[in-house]
Amino acid sequence: MDLPVDRALRFIVGTYARLLAEHGAVLRNSVLVQPTGEYFPDEFLADAPSVLRLLRRTMSYAPLAEDLGVELAFLAAEGDHAGGCGSLACGSGGGGGQLATVAELEDGYRIFVAANDVGNPDVLAASLARATGALVLHEAGEDDAEDAAVAEIAATACGLGVLVASGSSVWAKGCGGLRMAQATVLSVEEATVALALFCAVQGVKPSAARAHLGATQREAFDLAMAWTESNPYVVESLRDRPAVLEGGLFTLEPVRGLLGRWLHKRKLDRELQSPDAAPAAPVSDDKRRRLEEARALVDEVLGE
Repeated sequence: MDLPVDRALRFIVGTYARLLAEHGAVLRNSVLVQPTGEYFPDEFLADAPSVLRLLRRTMSYAPLAEDLGVELAFLAAEGDHAGGCGSLACGSGGGGGQLATVAELEDGYRIFVAANDVGNPDVLAASLARATGALVLHEAGEDDAEDAAVAEIAATACGLGVLVASGSSVWAKGCGGLRMAQATVLSVEEATVALALFCAVQGVKPSAARAHLGATQREAFDLAMAWTESNPYVVESLRDRPAVLEGGLFTLEPVRGLLGRWLHKRKLDRELQSPDAAPAAPVSDDKRRRLEEARALVDEVLGE
């Protein structure tokens, strides 16, 4: 398993940075939501009222008004031209991520849910998480509220990243048997990078996020966390000054192991110049501050 390509990483970081820069006052309070009875205690009977209750419960973890008007619209599966059953496993890929998700009405919103998604808890949870992210974007007046990928990153920023990641790689049964399917726009690698960034920014222990991820998601998440820990400047900027990352003009470091992170710290130390070291080229106050912040983050990672 590999990390997403550079362009995808920059899209995720840049989108997350923009959301934090513009709406950080509410997103800073996000908690990691898990697919457990603690967070979703409502009885589920696989009917329309149950899906609406689940949507409302999901929305309650996002910065949305409790009385926000929403209604559901269920979309029937289209039969496959080759005779497929129309299930997620027999689809053309992308799953629920290809749906329009949310439509704005005069007095609220209509949420689109694929009828087949109701039968798979991971797919349904990911679909409702994406819809919640889209609602947040609509309510915030964002121009890209219709972009499902941005909606999934917004959902992750609201604490729904485990739900999104769980839907990014799902075993589904179709007429040809079991196969791996994707019910999100973000790939499993991309979804777990967004989740890893959320954990780093919000101070959530990675073990908490891993606890309810499937095997494929755990593998991708572990790689994403290694990448996040190798990019302390990105994490620190997202946490404290996200606006500097919006333009995409930032350096992305490769994944480093523990030794590599230690050597990187040594490099930062040399650039900072210890008091006992011979004087070298002067370091500006701004560069010294950034190096000190990066070194502190590396110290923090190495100390875990």
